[in-house]
Amino acid sequence: MFEANGKRYELKYNIKRIEMIENAMGMPSMPELYKNRGMLSISSLKAYIAYALKEEGGDTFVKPKEGMEMADKLIEESGYLAVNEVVVTAIQRDCPFLFPAD
Repeated sequence: MFEANGKRYELKYNIKRIEMIENAMGMPSMPELYKNRGMLSISSLKAYIAYALKEEGGDTFVKPKEGMEMADKLIEESGYLAVNEVVVTAIQRDCPFLFPAD
């Protein structure tokens, strides 16, 4: 959960959201996550926030441009490591099909 402008936001991922992020970044998600051991680049981290951010309990996603601005503030205020952990945890929670069981 994130707070901005007096509202609470959450990250929600699904196949469509992952596709949108991959198209925006020009690279597939899983190779980046595996190659970098779950550590996303700053630009990828911002995209993963911008395209999956929605107001808590709401049905609509924040517009990506607004989400990018919110991502900048979030990373600056909370720190890269904390935000990266929240994003990766949310991806694992919402898209378990991306992470095959051992």
